[in-house]
Amino acid sequence: MWKLAFLLLAALFAVGFSVDTEGFVEMKANDQGVQTALKFAMDEYNKASRDIYFYTVVKVIRVQRKFQDGYKYILTVMIERTECIKDSMDPVCPVFTDPIWKMTYQCTFVVYNSAWFQRWMLLEKKCY
Repeated sequence: MWKLAFLLLAALFAVGFSVDTEGFVEMKANDQGVQTALKFAMDEYNKASRDIYFYTVVKVIRVQRKFQDGYKYILTVMIERTECIKDSMDPVCPVFTDPIWKMTYQCTFVVYNSAWFQRWMLLEKKCY
């Protein structure tokens, strides 16, 4: 019995309890904090983008979070260009399906929510 317990414990340490070496924990995309972080990241992306069209998240690939005087999120997502122009107030923005207009990127956003200042910050953005 103790051999089984030892093997189970060894396996848990090998996996690392789903925490990576920097202290980040894997999160589910439907978590409310993750959704807020994604919205903030996309708002910042769209503000900085030179494209006249909005982009939206079409797939969440990976989300990690750690607490460090606030929450730091690493969001890896697929984004696509929508049919909505930035000046429009259209609440429904389908993505382009025509290959001429369709643009897809994989992005990693590092977003921080400061516990002290109660504000969000985009620390890093990489898209390719």
